[in-house]
Amino acid sequence: MKEKEIVHTAIENLEPGFLKGQWHGYKNALRDNGIDGTFTLEVEGRKETFDAVVKKELRTYLVDQIINKAKGREHFIVIVHKLFPALKEKLREHNINYLEANGNIFINTRKLFLLLDTDKTLKPEKKTGNRAFTPTGLKVLFEFLRDKELINQTQRVIAERAAVALGNIPKVIQGLKEANQIYKLNQKQYTFNDRKDLLHVWAKEYQNTLKPTLYIGAFTLKRFGNNWKEVPLNRMKTVWGGEPAADLITNYLQPGKLTLYTEEEKKELMVHYGLMPDKEGNVHVYEKFWADTIELETAPQILVYADLINTNDNRCLETANILFNEHIEPKL
Repeated sequence: MKEKEIVHTAIENLEPGFLKGQWHGYKNALRDNGIDGTFTLEVEGRKETFDAVVKKELRTYLVDQIINKAKGREHFIVIVHKLFPALKEKLREHNINYLEANGNIFINTRKLFLLLDTDKTLKPEKKTGNRAFTPTGLKVLFEFLRDKELINQTQRVIAERAAVALGNIPKVIQGLKEANQIYKLNQKQYTFNDRKDLLHVWAKEYQNTLKPTLYIGAFTLKRFGNNWKEVPLNRMKTVWGGEPAADLITNYLQPGKLTLYTEEEKKELMVHYGLMPDKEGNVHVYEKFWADTIELETAPQILVYADLINTNDNRCLETANILFNEHIEPKL
């Protein structure tokens, strides 16, 4: 959904008979200040107009930018396709008005307080069929994010690194071009438009498309109880992801849910680590879909980051920001 469509969809979904919205379009003078346009909200005949920023998604790394942009502006609103509950809470904590495409809204000015939050769902967007964002394509993108020079290697090298069939590579590259994620520097070389944006697109698509195909099951850590750091992992085959990996990297997060990525079979997990299958268990195990050449204790940092930002947990989102700012962004 494009930004303009988000605005008009949100206006259409405002509570009928109670709220009305009007979008005043994009103004160059405002855009120079990072504002996309102005939005007028009418409530029972009273009108208030807001400087508006429109986002398809409000990702965790953008929240601080929004907070800074809103400083000194009572009449400021962010209009977003969809917000995670934790991000809504953070915006409300900083008294930042927001409107979602499904009509959910928070307004807090001197003259008006309004909070509507329902479970109204939007019709799903049609899939584009872009081959870059299939499960296979996402494995290739993962390797591109790990190594920015890989895209200019031969297609055979790329396929071997991502462990996918050679015929997939030209389709993935074409998909990235169609998504405006890469462009040609010359006849032989590509470069990325915005690797930060690609990471966040990948993280969202990973959660929805690839990760469900990797799920092995839920377990309880019987042998070691809560002492997960004592589990003697075969680090060439099994590594921590999600919250425990973030704790090991940042020393900031006390894990509640444990995530493992593995090449080992269920029987091996039970024998080696005392994992017992349990639908209510707090250890979630996924297939390890990449190859390491050295022993590592955690999954690659971009994967750990994706695990964290796809939760609704404030502590996880805070840790994701630390991980991104201190470990990931400098290498992107």
